[in-house]
Amino acid sequence: MKRIANVASRIALALVLAAALTPVGASAQDEAKAADDGPRVIEVTILGMSCPFCAYGAEQKLKKLDGVADLDIVLKTGLATLTLDDDADVPNEKLIDAVEDAGFEVATITRNFESEYGDYDAKDGA
Repeated sequence: MKRIANVASRIALALVLAAALTPVGASAQDEAKAADDGPRVIEVTILGMSCPFCAYGAEQKLKKLDGVADLDIVLKTGLATLTLDDDADVPNEKLIDAVEDAGFEVATITRNFESEYGDYDAKDGA
């Protein structure tokens, strides 16, 4: 019984410390952007892709953009993940143009780093 109480008090202490170290109002995305330790990643949700040729067409347009080091597109979800070169960024307009040139639409654009361009949501228009 004493051992259970000891474990429970350690868990409670860990929870209190975790709560104290988490900034008030910080979201997971804010924390990821603040970390800036890993590679710069832009995620673009693409609407309208229905086959591997669709994904290939979008991939060909997006990988030509300056600063794109690696690109992965998941056809099922329509998610294009662009890994960028160090300190690179791609304006939302260029991402949207590349996707539209391939014949599709952009639903969202999110970054895991601070950017002058910000995130984009087609529903909001910004």
